[in-house]
Amino acid sequence: MMDKIREMSGLTDRNIVDFLEIKNGYSIIDIGGRDGFFSKKMLEKTNDVSVLDLNDMYFDELKQAGIKTIKADICDYSSGSFDLVFMSNVYHDLVQECGNKALKNINKIAKRYIAILDFKPEDTMFGPPVSIRLSKEKVIADLESIHFKLLKEKELKYHYFLFFERENKD
Repeated sequence: MMDKIREMSGLTDRNIVDFLEIKNGYSIIDIGGRDGFFSKKMLEKTNDVSVLDLNDMYFDELKQAGIKTIKADICDYSSGSFDLVFMSNVYHDLVQECGNKALKNINKIAKRYIAILDFKPEDTMFGPPVSIRLSKEKVIADLESIHFKLLKEKELKYHYFLFFERENKD
């Protein structure tokens, strides 16, 4: 069922990972990556992929695939440095749970890029309640507040996908 929904909405792992234009050698962290749905495809582009999640249920499987695992909450995690910080369907939760603290921690670990894939604030048959979904304008404003500029975006049926780059502070 979930695969059908992903296909219907353009939310395929290939579609999303290709949009990121990952270069070999990039270090990537997938915040809230759970089973590594996108991380496994990212691993085809670079050999330095980590999943950060509070739930370690899939960690053995991810480690076997060559993905590093970090059991932590981004509300408290600010270690490491990654070329790309990727979040799929979790940013709205982070804002609800710990607000600016999550944004500060993401800023600390993101060297170059941040990519946020999240639900549009519209009613759908699945996903989080509309009341906690964020508009893409809110997400853009949040990232601009930590000096990341929007490079490109992609509209999907139920999601928006935003790709940001750290601004030079010359």
